[in-house]
Amino acid sequence: MPSSHSKPSKPKADSGGIAQLKEWGSQSPIDNNAKIENEPPCFQFRLNLPKLPPPCADGDSPTAAANAVISLFGQVRIETDLASLIDAIRYQKDKADYEANRPGISCMILLAHSLGLVAEIDIDHAVAAGWEASYRLYQHAVARVMDHLNRVSMTIAGINVSHSDFEPMNLELRQSQNDGISLVLGVYPKFSRFSLLDMDRELAKAVAGCLKWTLFNGGIGMLVDDLCEMSMMGDELGALKEGLESHGHLSNGELATFFLENEVYPFIDLTDDREFLEEHLVYLKAILNNNGASTFGKLPAMGDISRMLSSWRQSNPAIYQNPWVTFIRESLKVWRWLKKSGLKASGYHLSPCDSQGDVSLDYGHIIGFGFDWEETVVEDILEDIAQVGENPEGIIRLNTLVFSEVGARLCLLAKSRGLIRLAEVINADFEAHCETH
Repeated sequence: MPSSHSKPSKPKADSGGIAQLKEWGSQSPIDNNAKIENEPPCFQFRLNLPKLPPPCADGDSPTAAANAVISLFGQVRIETDLASLIDAIRYQKDKADYEANRPGISCMILLAHSLGLVAEIDIDHAVAAGWEASYRLYQHAVARVMDHLNRVSMTIAGINVSHSDFEPMNLELRQSQNDGISLVLGVYPKFSRFSLLDMDRELAKAVAGCLKWTLFNGGIGMLVDDLCEMSMMGDELGALKEGLESHGHLSNGELATFFLENEVYPFIDLTDDREFLEEHLVYLKAILNNNGASTFGKLPAMGDISRMLSSWRQSNPAIYQNPWVTFIRESLKVWRWLKKSGLKASGYHLSPCDSQGDVSLDYGHIIGFGFDWEETVVEDILEDIAQVGENPEGIIRLNTLVFSEVGARLCLLAKSRGLIRLAEVINADFEAHCETH
């Protein structure tokens, strides 16, 4: 009697072109430094390309690449077809670029294929046709990936809204023999403060919960409260809280004296000036008493926010018709998409660029809820980052076996940026409305 269980089907074999790209993509890359750049609305892309050889000193033997350039220019005459000359130079340069960057180029084509942006038959034809067709396909693949990510972001943030003041994210393809092939994502640090303190408290908690979830799962920023905890200020707030528990009856001046006389860390490392510390304690107390945790308590999880939205729809039309509900709905869509995407938890977060000394992408976008002290805290920390010449960066390691996860990770990043931008647009309209009413 035949078995009722069907025989498991074999996984679909890669086509010849895709198999070849995977082989090239897994090869040891060459370190390169020079860069080219394209700047679409929200995402930029750069590929490290080899520099032209330096001019040779008299008596030195020029390289083959330099010989090609010199001989081409040496043949220039008045009657020379300059268009053909430029095409020949471009041909030589493109070929050198392709040969030096073939592993990274192959990975980008495979990434585009995993996103459904490059067809398998196009890959087969390009690989069979030779390096020039593969290089052109790579250029189309990069353009399509960037366009796709931009459309994912803009669909959420608003296609017909100006986003010129939203800092683009830079995506750079780097390859080295030690680290392999990586996409490095970088931004200039930005601070956005939302006017949640002026809103209905229940609605504000839901918005705050969505913002926190978006920043954490998107890996693109953090709340000001979290920034305080991660910085030296976290130690100061912790020491102050502990001091107040046992010496809460003391005035700020007496508390400053107590901390200095007893060499309480970190205040003893901060200053030996009692008056300065007294003023600083006033500042710290303002943060300790008025922050996200003390005002909103524990922020709701996305499942709780979904239930809150259902409750508003049934019994609280005033909140349900608030423009911020649009942001909540879009956040819930991304939350549900992520649950269905199959993206592993380990794929949610980006590796920091420790080897390059850059700070993590968590510092790329700081979100505040409207407290008076937030801007001062953020400015001080971002100024420290700027003084050491660092920018927030994160790394996605490219692997020929997990391109579907890389693609999902980039889409999550694009959706997260779209959500934050949508929140900025809604907040700007809300503040403008408050000013006129």
